[in-house]
Order: sequence, then structure tokens, then C-alpha cells
Amino acid sequence: MSKPMIKTILVDDEKHALETLKMLLELHFPNKFDFIALCNSVDQAVSAIQQNDPDLVFLDIQMPQKSGFTLLEIFPHRDFEVVFTTAHKDHAIPAFKHAAFDYLLKPIDSVELQKTIVRFEEKRKPNAIEETLVSIKNQINSHNIIDLNTQDTIEYVNLNDILYLKADGNYTEFHLEGGRKLLISKPIGHFTKRFEESNLFVRLHHSFLANSTKFLCYDKKEGFMILRNGDKISVSVRKSSTLTNGFY
Repeated sequence: MSKPMIKTILVDDEKHALETLKMLLELHFPNKFDFIALCNSVDQAVSAIQQNDPDLVFLDIQMPQKSGFTLLEIFPHRDFEVVFTTAHKDHAIPAFKHAAFDYLLKPIDSVELQKTIVRFEEKRKPNAIEETLVSIKNQINSHNIIDLNTQDTIEYVNLNDILYLKADGNYTEFHLEGGRKLLISKPIGHFTKRFEESNLFVRLHHSFLANSTKFLCYDKKEGFMILRNGDKISVSVRKSSTLTNGFY
């Protein structure tokens, strides 16, 4: 079985630097990288990361408006590796304090770049436990069960036991039957497609995905969906018109 491509985002305010780095990676590692985004600002990169779940981010440090360090502060519990690319040696210590995987000086030396990628691939190799977890994940996906990575555990949760998801910046709060809550370090957009495909969940608001089987009633005056456990969820104006027109 061929190994999956490395989902990669390049971030640099200089177009030439982006193109050069992309060219070097393609030259030395053909068909290994899936360049899901080339970004020239931190704001672009944040959006790309939230939408695409990269494996690896090459990140310039000194950029207009916001630095590369700002991006990492937005994702304190990230599941992607970061390689800083910068023309300044004095950023090395702060970079590693931000748990950078590596630090490459511009102009990027192709030999050093190759060493970084080889090390990344070694780290990426799954061990026996990880292979077992991947196997479990593949099996449960067809049984309406989702695996949720918390800080300390992997929780296997039946979709029917989820009341709703609530956005909390770059985190998502899962509200479960029995009053349990799980805080997951991924934005709500990461879960939208998977949950809407289940035909159980409805996006009532940009901050909420709710299990429609848990609905009790819709308060038209206040604009809230009331769930069977008593929780109230805000409904956006657009969704409100759909509900009052008898869509459900």
C-alpha cells in the first residue's frame, strides 16, 4: 500500500519564497506532497489549517501585521508539525520554544531541507499501537461511531448520544447525553461534513450543530430550538425562516 501524501501548507508573505520552497520540495520529493494551500499571511493560513487539517506547515516568522509565532498561539494544541523558514538566526530559540519541528534559514539549503523531510517521515511512521487505532477508526466509521481526541484520551462516541456541538474558537465543545461534555481541539467546521452526512445533525447556527432527534420544540418568538434535555440553541435568521415554513 502506498503511503498517503503529506498534506502541506506553505506560509510566506513573499511570493518568490513560496514558489521556491514548493519547487524544492517537488524536485527532491516528487509525488510526496499535497500542497493544499500557499498562503501569504497568517490570517490566510489560519483559515487553511482549519479547513484542511494539514500534516506539515512551513511557516515564515517575520510577516506584515502578524508573525508566524502568532499563528502557533492560535493553535496551542495542534496535530500538525511546523517547520519555520526565516532569514534571521536570532529566531531559533523562540521557534523551538513554540515546539517547532525544525528551523530552516533562508535561502533554504536543499540538503538541509531534505534532512528535515527525512526526519519528518521517520517520525510519521506509525507504530503498532497507532496502526491498531487506525484500524479501529476505519471500522467504527461505518457504525455511526466517531473517535474524539481529548487531551488525555480517545473517546469513542455513538452519534446518537451526541446532543449538539458548540463552536468555541478553534475548539469544539461536544454536549452528550447524561450531561457529559468533551472539549476537542478542532474547529466546528472540521466536523460539519461528517455530521451532516449522517442525516442526524443540522447546522442551526454558525456556532451550533444539533442532533435533530433530540429536538423538543422551536420557540418562534425567542428564536431558540429547545432540546429534550432542556438546553436551548440559538437558530440563525436563515434557518429560522426554514423552520417556520414547515421544512421539518
